[in-house]
Amino acid sequence: MKILISLLTILLPFILRAQVNNNYTIEGKTSNPATFIVQYTLDGKAFKNTAEVKNGEIKLSGSVDGKLQATLMITPSETGNAKDTPMGTMVHFWLEPGNIKVDNLDSIQKGIQFSGTILNDETNELSRAKMALAVLPQGKQQDDAIKALVVKFIRAHPGSLVSFTELNYTLSRGIPDLALVEPLFNSLSADIKSSPMGLEYQKKLIKWRTVDIESMAPEFTQPDQFGKTIKLSDYKGRYVLIDFWASWCHPCRDENPNLVKQYNLYKNRNFTILSVSLDERKEDWLKAIKEDKLPWKQVSDLKRNNEAKVKYGVQSIPDNFLVDPDGKIIAKNLRGEELNKKLAEVLGKGH
Repeated sequence: MKILISLLTILLPFILRAQVNNNYTIEGKTSNPATFIVQYTLDGKAFKNTAEVKNGEIKLSGSVDGKLQATLMITPSETGNAKDTPMGTMVHFWLEPGNIKVDNLDSIQKGIQFSGTILNDETNELSRAKMALAVLPQGKQQDDAIKALVVKFIRAHPGSLVSFTELNYTLSRGIPDLALVEPLFNSLSADIKSSPMGLEYQKKLIKWRTVDIESMAPEFTQPDQFGKTIKLSDYKGRYVLIDFWASWCHPCRDENPNLVKQYNLYKNRNFTILSVSLDERKEDWLKAIKEDKLPWKQVSDLKRNNEAKVKYGVQSIPDNFLVDPDGKIIAKNLRGEELNKKLAEVLGKGH
């Protein structure tokens, strides 16, 4: 599973303006004394709505101009059962006009659930379907099944914000398959596509097209771990795997032994790796290179928004692009056996 570069994006509002009654209520039952705070951001402004437990119930009411993602922060009192509901539990849900019911407030192990309004009910429908796939072996088989389920859901719910969030977060991690995500985005309702979130997604599509398969790999220049300036074009005439990683990325570090194995297997067949680190602390970067025994060239500008990462539209790591000797992208987002098979196909016997 990939680490997302920015976890904060989950808190961004997904807004469609309501045309009717904007009032909402949130109700639930609990035996634990606690404070419940609904938090959300709208048009750049932060909003909060707070309730205490009274007679075993919570109730919050207010109005909201649209439909958006919010968080419910649960802070138990000293007399509450902190084991069941830990301090600072935060749950995401859809805040929209209507009566929202909250279940399982006494134990997050059961899964706090919101229902009673369209988007929350659609989220529950999709979550139940995903849970049914948990019986499948973890890995590609389960991932492919979830992807197929999400695609089916989006096609059946083109006007739903749940569809957009699934497109944006489930299907668009890393550098997505444009042949899949672009038609799905185009199938969404006009309201979603013309909303601020939809317009932002269209910008991503433009960026992703520049690094799609068959596109020429964008040039970038960064210093290596010794301070020497390195350009991607320095490797023209060779197959290059551009690898985006960081010392703090556990899935990246887990993949490194496989990269070392593949590098050693094909380094004498016109192949190399050029790793771009998203680290900001040079000492952490250098330590990870040494610990993982990475023999190929490493570069980084040590910026929060690494310029190569921005240019390639990388949203989460690990991520990679396989570039041919002419500088053309021939594969992307490969890991484990998928990477090994592609390298064998391109660089194997007879190359």
